[in-house]
Amino acid sequence: MNSGQLMELPIEYLWEGLVLKNDIFNHTGAVMLLPEGETITAPKLNRLMRFYGKDKYIMVYEDTYLDIMTDEHAPLNARQEMTERYMGYTKLHRNIGSIFQTPNLDSWLNSTQMEPLVEAISAKLVQFDPIMILSCINFPRPMDEGLQRHSLNVALLNGIQAEWLKLPPEDVKTFTLAGLLHDIGKTMIPEEILNAPRRLTDEELEIMRKHPLYSDRLLGSKFSDSVRLAARHHHEKLNGRGYPDGLQDDEINLCARVTAISDIYDAMVSARSYKGARLPLNVLDMFYKEEFDGLDRGLVMRFLKNMRLKYTNKTVIMSDGERGIIRYIPPNDAEHPIVQQDELIRQADENWYCREMAAIY
Repeated sequence: MNSGQLMELPIEYLWEGLVLKNDIFNHTGAVMLLPEGETITAPKLNRLMRFYGKDKYIMVYEDTYLDIMTDEHAPLNARQEMTERYMGYTKLHRNIGSIFQTPNLDSWLNSTQMEPLVEAISAKLVQFDPIMILSCINFPRPMDEGLQRHSLNVALLNGIQAEWLKLPPEDVKTFTLAGLLHDIGKTMIPEEILNAPRRLTDEELEIMRKHPLYSDRLLGSKFSDSVRLAARHHHEKLNGRGYPDGLQDDEINLCARVTAISDIYDAMVSARSYKGARLPLNVLDMFYKEEFDGLDRGLVMRFLKNMRLKYTNKTVIMSDGERGIIRYIPPNDAEHPIVQQDELIRQADENWYCREMAAIY
């Protein structure tokens, strides 16, 4: 049965053997091209391609869109592009890139110039469920877009965490701005170090560790203490073993503590050439097992609780290639959730595990 809104889908994402869950329509949505239950054959696909062209769109219903975009036939970059465009992530990322790459960065670094961008990011927190935002964050990113994407992702994660902490709207915006600017000092790090496709040498690591100081210098007195100190102190640890100032416990402000969690989560789900990306559930397990020392345990546990709730009843692709629905995520074993496939309900293990989080909608 056809239901829900129609969404654009490139014809090239169809494949031979696909059984349509709903009718599909032309790019205007006015003309039905193929009916529900139809199997896509090579001649039908070729006919559509000849008539509409490779770069043209058709219209499909939401559940058909989900079926197609979470299937292994759909390339990951295609799913990423469509998801980011749907959420408006692409535009936000482009705007951040234009700021970070401007020749006169210092002229942009004031609260007045940054306010429209922060408003736009904050609006996404209201417009979309966090799972939609997390779907964009969890995608891999090109190496040369690392700083822009990471800054946007940490801004979104900070805003989500601030809402989970039930902070006032103005504080949510402050935390969002802090996430956006927390690594601004990396614009002063040589590119060959910042984008090195390998582990850094000890000397390079020392240079990289100066970025919180550079961030503090760039932000100066133009932003609130919460924003500036989050940038300077998000690598500090409650046990005093962080940098650059070796602070501990309450010497680290709340915004910096939250930013530290966002920063680590995004870094772990991203991929660099020397480090593979991890699934979100694996990262949640690492947080629970305190593999990242010096974090605020209370904030971490709140983060984990809300993340588990958000991923429950969402779609995953299992190692057998079939989709399943997460029904329960054990607090102490997040990477082995209880998953349902049709009538089968079982716990994931080393032989049957979550291969991809497919929670697009």
